[in-house]
Order: sequence, then C-alpha cells, then structure tokens
Amino acid sequence: YGEEFLKLTQGGLNVEAYAKKFGSLSRFYCFFRDGIDETYMCRRFQGGLRYELQDAMVPLGIRQFQVLVEKCQEIEDMRS
Repeated sequence: YGEEFLKLTQGGLNVEAYAKKFGSLSRFYCFFRDGIDETYMCRRFQGGLRYELQDAMVPLGIRQFQVLVEKCQEIEDMRS
C-alpha cells in the first residue's frame, strides 16, 4: 500500500473521493506510523491534485489537511 500511496493522483476522481482514498492509503504508509506529519500530508495531497487545483492551492500554503481538503472542494464546486 505504501507504493500505491506514493503514486496516488486525483486523476478523474473528485476531491472528496481522492481525499478518502488518500486517507485510507496513508494509514499503511510507514512514514506515518509514529504519527501523522500534516505538512507532509498536505504536500503529498497537493502534488497529486489535477493541475488546475494545484495551481490554486499551492500558493495558499495550507498546512492543515482537513482545511486543505475543504478549500479544494470549494474550488472544485465553484468551477463545476
């Protein structure tokens, strides 16, 4: 699961589905066994977003995972 986590991208998933899959796979990633590093989680999540969402989110510098997911969902909703 660790490799799948590292290769995960949003692709055709909406933000909610991507966040759920990301969260479930992150539990198996050895880096998080001693506790979740939210900054790393945010960077990994952003790195897998579709370009238009990455472009909007990265400059905001959000380092709280739940806040990041909520903002991504807001932007996705505005653009659909």
